[in-house]
Amino acid sequence: MKVVSGLNNIESAGLKNVAATLGTFDGVHLGHRKIIETLMKIGVEQKLNATLITFKPHPQLVLGKRGPIELLTTFEEKMKLLENTGIDTVVVLEFNSQLASYPPEDFIKEILIKKLDMRALVFGYDHAFGKDRAGNRELLENMAKFNGFSFTVVPEYKIDGLRLKSTPIRKELKSGDYKRAVAALGYNYFITGKIIKGHGVGKKLGYPTVNLALPSGKLLPKEGVYAATARFDGQNYAGMAYIGRRLTFDDETISVEINLFDFSGKIESDTAVLELLEFIRPPGKFGSPDELASKIKEDEKTIRDRIN
Repeated sequence: MKVVSGLNNIESAGLKNVAATLGTFDGVHLGHRKIIETLMKIGVEQKLNATLITFKPHPQLVLGKRGPIELLTTFEEKMKLLENTGIDTVVVLEFNSQLASYPPEDFIKEILIKKLDMRALVFGYDHAFGKDRAGNRELLENMAKFNGFSFTVVPEYKIDGLRLKSTPIRKELKSGDYKRAVAALGYNYFITGKIIKGHGVGKKLGYPTVNLALPSGKLLPKEGVYAATARFDGQNYAGMAYIGRRLTFDDETISVEINLFDFSGKIESDTAVLELLEFIRPPGKFGSPDELASKIKEDEKTIRDRIN
């Protein structure tokens, strides 16, 4: 996958005969993959360079019109997922007030057509972009007729009644059915975080944990116990993760931690990828640390039985 960063580097990258799509692609979920698959198919059929244009940072982090946003993927996570799709080229544009003020007609003409030599454009059924989100389906269909490019709209898709869009997937992860959210994502939700020193509570209970710092802006899924894996030092390790507050100890601090099964080595990495395989139970407040330890022992048995 070729990555081109910034408007100033587009022309020097020599991109020509482009089939393009445009968006934030937070999560690179199955809805996004339908768009990317359509784009790549058109690229092959018309012998065009399948090019995805995305932004850094997420536009809502700049515009702030909808309040704080919780991202399904950090920028680095998103780029790794995009690489796995097989897309030819990703163009990363810095999203700032200047870019936000672009009328969609100018963005199409000045950037997509003039700089990228765009011959085909692919959009999701309800996507809109540009100043005041004026770059909608009607405008793009009209521009395609008079500016020498084809315009393809990818229809709405659902899985188990859930729309394949970032917002409903976020809602499902935070408070709904984890399996349903994963089915729409197309992969287990994961958190790439810096390994940090914990409070030592797990160790005192007989279940030492690896603790992670949640990246800024990253969505925290619903609190509770998960079957999980942690990847660090080039290896995957199975275990049980806990995400949430330490209710038994009246600690409102959010914790992201995993107890690794059958691991006694030394961790060399300073980061780890926590992959949540299955939601096991919500958090609970127990009468004593011993009661909590007993429940954790039950969780361990449940998770070992399911992953073996």
